[in-house]
Amino acid sequence: SLLFKSFLRYLTLFGFICYNNIIMKKRNFTIFLIIIFILSLIPLYYIAGYAHPSVDDYFYGAETAQIWHNTHSLGQVLQKSFVLMKDSYITWQGNFTAIFLMRLQPAIFGENYYVIAPIILITSFVISMLMFFYLFLKRCFHAATQTSIGTSIVITFTALQFTYMPSDSFYWYNGAIYYTFFFSLMLFLFSSLIVMATAKRNWTKPVYFLISLILAFIIGGGNYATALFTPIVLGVITVYAIYKHDKFSISYALTTLVAFISLIVSMIAPGNAIRQAGVEGGPSVIRAFVYSFAYGAYSIANSTTLPVLIIWIALLPVFYHIAAKYKTWEYKYPLLFLIFTFGIYCSQGTPVFYAQGLNIPYRMMNIIYFSYYGFVTINLIYFAGWIHRHFGTTDFADYLCNFYNSKYWFMKSMIFILLFSVSCVGLVTITRTDDDRTLVANLPLSVDATYAILNGSASNYDQELTERDKLLSSSQEVDIIVPELSTTPSPLFHTDITEDPTNWKNAHLSVYYNKHYINTSKQE
Repeated sequence: SLLFKSFLRYLTLFGFICYNNIIMKKRNFTIFLIIIFILSLIPLYYIAGYAHPSVDDYFYGAETAQIWHNTHSLGQVLQKSFVLMKDSYITWQGNFTAIFLMRLQPAIFGENYYVIAPIILITSFVISMLMFFYLFLKRCFHAATQTSIGTSIVITFTALQFTYMPSDSFYWYNGAIYYTFFFSLMLFLFSSLIVMATAKRNWTKPVYFLISLILAFIIGGGNYATALFTPIVLGVITVYAIYKHDKFSISYALTTLVAFISLIVSMIAPGNAIRQAGVEGGPSVIRAFVYSFAYGAYSIANSTTLPVLIIWIALLPVFYHIAAKYKTWEYKYPLLFLIFTFGIYCSQGTPVFYAQGLNIPYRMMNIIYFSYYGFVTINLIYFAGWIHRHFGTTDFADYLCNFYNSKYWFMKSMIFILLFSVSCVGLVTITRTDDDRTLVANLPLSVDATYAILNGSASNYDQELTERDKLLSSSQEVDIIVPELSTTPSPLFHTDITEDPTNWKNAHLSVYYNKHYINTSKQE
């Protein structure tokens, strides 16, 4: 009993020391956020080991996989990808840099190498988001270092956890490399321009300018949503810089020009006309604009779930503090600023709505939902600045500005964390399937990945597709029936082949494995 009481006493003392010296210091609270963020990434990377190719991965990887099988020469694989990119430009579509990357899906070197895809996609997204929001707040608005780090972590964490379709964003190479990766490149471009304009060492400015030009050209050859959105944003930055007589106006203008030229090169591809001819008549230009604005409003409303709303409320005092100290903007017209930035935000959807009508793919919806966080951040800062301009002397404004500066800041932070956690639980749905299985949905991504790992669905999914690959690779038969997948973990599963061997999904798999027909059969 005495030993137990002594243990409790020292445990309490240790907890008190940790509370005061680790958590209660704001700098260490930032470290606390970093640790939580890193822990949230562990299941996302872990489940990547269970990822496998799907549909277009097979179609675009068929020729390069054959080259690697015959030669084991990376140089010849890259050369073949470049040749196929030129052919696609003439016969199918103009997104030249994206098509080149699509041919290089990691499974062409072996099914077990597909894990490289989600690792690249998750890492590039996380780094680009953290870098952009940190530099945007730190160097553009002169926010404190801890504030910039903490805010960028919170925003990136939220964007990750509430990804609209995780499989299409991070675990399906073909769709994600076309949209999520190019979205990440766009953030790297904006970050590069920020560093160029704010770097203290003059010799680094040309380096970042060159990086910006290269990224602008690459992005122009990617998906049309990002390829159009990027020069629009760059154009706005250029006009504003000229208005402010910024010495980097020419650099911004040249970067905008390169991005626009690259987009034009992509748009005038002969293959675009051929592909568009196979699509039933899309809407008119006016209707495409209407769809863009309607979907923009929908995506904002749909993204602002209760947990996300709690995050924005928690960050509002931070944004107010930033806006109050940043005197360059006058924050006169918040409504006009909102309308203007909303129009730019909506422009992402216009190319696809014009080409395909309302048939917008999930992988594109993902990047629109990702850009939502930038849209809301800049508007909340502007709105907070407007509040400070008109109500800066009121008790409410003073309370808002000093919300996290009082001695109760830690308690307030923990209340928001608790509310966020409870609201996440409130989004979860639990249903029963037709075969009497429990289906849990709407989990935050890290929790969903952890759940798929612990309940065995991820490993079963991996095992079944690994066995399928071995069968299709080794069998000499040209007509093969493979078992239907028994599990489809939501973080990983994009789609699968069908019982119909003539289905386009089955056709892609048949081309990749050099078979006549491949189809599935239900498992007993």
